[in-house]
Amino acid sequence: MFGRPGISFGCVLVTAALGLAAPLHAVDLSFTGYARDRQSGALLYVESHLVRGFGKVGETRIVSYRCSAEGPPFARKELIYGAVREEPEFTFVDARSGYTEGLRRMADGPRVFQQDNARSPRREERIPPNAVIVSDAGFDEFVRKHWVELEAGKTVRFPFLIPSRLDFLNFKVKKHRDTRIDEAPASAIRLNLSGVLGWFLPYIEVTYRKSDQTLLRYEGLTNIRKDDGGNHVAVITFPSRERKTGVAVDLARARSETLVARCP
Repeated sequence: MFGRPGISFGCVLVTAALGLAAPLHAVDLSFTGYARDRQSGALLYVESHLVRGFGKVGETRIVSYRCSAEGPPFARKELIYGAVREEPEFTFVDARSGYTEGLRRMADGPRVFQQDNARSPRREERIPPNAVIVSDAGFDEFVRKHWVELEAGKTVRFPFLIPSRLDFLNFKVKKHRDTRIDEAPASAIRLNLSGVLGWFLPYIEVTYRKSDQTLLRYEGLTNIRKDDGGNHVAVITFPSRERKTGVAVDLARARSETLVARCP
């Protein structure tokens, strides 16, 4: 462990930019996620994902979190993938509170950082050079890497970076059931904390299409905070009909969009 002690499950960020199997050649693509309240079904927010050069070193993704499908963004995340796809750099900022967190690579090694709001101090911690971790949407790559084991019903454990703790926690994943989404065979995989803590804290379930390990559905704690400071628990669907590949994405435009401090 390289951060502070304590328990925090509130910022597990596996929804950041999941959802696409690696193509044979690097391409640009886009897709959309619709986050709804697990109890009421009410739309909470919409994720607009843009990916430049998927599958190669230097791949860049921008996720805009919008108030509605056509509404303005209130938060944004940018990810850059290096040689180890399970450990992408990323920066997330929510303009409603000023909350910021991420992972950046420096000359002396990677550093995790976090800031609660615009008025609070920025916290930062160096990650030991020999530490093997999974960061943010690198979870998707981890699942794909261990797909055969998961399909066989095996439990796979891994250290997942939790920026709010400036540390990582040990998690485990295991296939929960076979299912179908949009008539396609799919596998539902559950993510839990390892050890005794996992008995008391909620699980996250991600469902992937079997044919290409494309994410179709996410259920559980998200990285988007509610007005009371807690994190939304949501069901996020990624409609296949809204996936577009082979078209140029405008990352500069996505970066330049003004983030709103509150949704209309």
